[in-house]
Amino acid sequence: MKSNPLPQKHLSSPQPIQEHIDQGVEQQPQDPLPEVETEAAREATNTSANPSRKKRPMWPFLLLGIGIIALGAIAFKQSQPNPEVSQNTITAAPAEPNRLPVRATPVKIYPLQQLVFGNGFVSAVRGKHLTFQTSGTITYLKKVNGRDLREGDFVKKGELLAKLDDRRLRAELAQAQAQTAEAQTQRVTAQANLSQSQANVEQTKAQVISAQAQFEAAKNDFDLAISEFKRRLELFDAGVISESDVDVYRNRAEDGQSQVRAAQAQVNAALSNVKAAESQLASAQSQLTATQAQIASAKAGQTRSTISLEDTEIVAPFDGIVAHLNIREGDFWTTQILNSVNTSNYQTVVDSVPIIVNDPSAYEVDVELPTFYGPLVQPGQSAYVVLDQDMSSASSRGMTQQELFRLAKARGAIFSVSPSVNPGERSVNVTIRLYQGSKNVLDRERVSVWIAVEENPTALSVPINAIVYRDHKPYVFVVNQQENVVQLRPVTEGIKGISMQEIKSGVEPGDLVVTEGLNRLVDGTPVEVIN
Repeated sequence: MKSNPLPQKHLSSPQPIQEHIDQGVEQQPQDPLPEVETEAAREATNTSANPSRKKRPMWPFLLLGIGIIALGAIAFKQSQPNPEVSQNTITAAPAEPNRLPVRATPVKIYPLQQLVFGNGFVSAVRGKHLTFQTSGTITYLKKVNGRDLREGDFVKKGELLAKLDDRRLRAELAQAQAQTAEAQTQRVTAQANLSQSQANVEQTKAQVISAQAQFEAAKNDFDLAISEFKRRLELFDAGVISESDVDVYRNRAEDGQSQVRAAQAQVNAALSNVKAAESQLASAQSQLTATQAQIASAKAGQTRSTISLEDTEIVAPFDGIVAHLNIREGDFWTTQILNSVNTSNYQTVVDSVPIIVNDPSAYEVDVELPTFYGPLVQPGQSAYVVLDQDMSSASSRGMTQQELFRLAKARGAIFSVSPSVNPGERSVNVTIRLYQGSKNVLDRERVSVWIAVEENPTALSVPINAIVYRDHKPYVFVVNQQENVVQLRPVTEGIKGISMQEIKSGVEPGDLVVTEGLNRLVDGTPVEVIN
């Protein structure tokens, strides 16, 4: 049997393998399978239509499919890389490892301060709440350049700032002064009477002495006369003398007795005079004492009137500035205003006191610190005062020690530390006296205070964010600048500043420590320092 020839397109010589590969890569070849299927379908159709026509053989189509599969396999093999070539390439130039981007900074010698923070209020070291101690209408307010006194005006010590109506008190003072003068006059009279009585006593005492002397003389004369009389009686009895001679000595004895009696009477009279004089002296002393009591009473009344008069005045206690002024001329002031004030609310006190004067040359800050800061703070430690508005802007930028020094509008030192704890706040009260920048703060202004509790002018320091903790122990990542890998080193911490941390051991000056990108690092991680 004679075989049917293949179609002309299947008898064309096959293209070279490389050309088939190129066509497979560069352009999409037309798939011959649909065409074969179409022709086979056509053959089947023709056979069905013409049963007398013979069916074509299928082996040419199988041969064509095998060729197409072979060409695809060759193309796939050539598209795979040569293992030997790839191995040679890796050996000649190893691939660069993936490096994590980080930021780093060198370790520096840095003057570092450990600071504790607290909020407080500024107040004048010397301030005075000035008020009237009595009630009345305000009739005077100090004039400054022809106008009434205002807040912010400077005043001098001893200046009269305000006064109430004092006419009644002045009348009472005048009356007390008159009573004092009258009592003093009475005292002069009583003093003169006392002096006279004292002189009378001395005089009567002298009279007593004289009378006693006369009595002694009269008694001696009487004793002598008695002795002579007795002798003459003996002579008379012996018949030596006459009775007339005895009578002469009897008369002398009787005269002596009379003189003794007279002298005794004079002594008694003198003693009576002394008693009378002493009684007058006691009376004069009583009178003087009474007048002195009157003087004391009159002076006390005068003092009360003077004090009451002073209570109507407000006088500047020292050179200062008027911080608050709550009165006007013509107002009626009563002490009940302050008696009804809630003293626990200082603002109500400020709004009620007539005048508050402060000394602007010295201010202090009262700070309430947490109790755990109590053992750290001591008198004499330095303090930096930052105003609230500056603190707000610094918080948004991030506070550093240099920023703190720049923002500190005032500086001071700890003046006192309370030894007791505020039970309500669980805090310790610390008072700071300002020695620099007092003009930059205001009375009752809220401020932030940083207290330097420890200092090291040559601290080996790193940024605080360079510290990582593993099992509660501090570490830093140090960059090996030759290999660009990090080493995890344990460190010993010292004092802690605002943004810097002292490192006592573990790093050296100039070491490059990672500050950003630490979360993905482990010991030996390749890195790229991008700053």
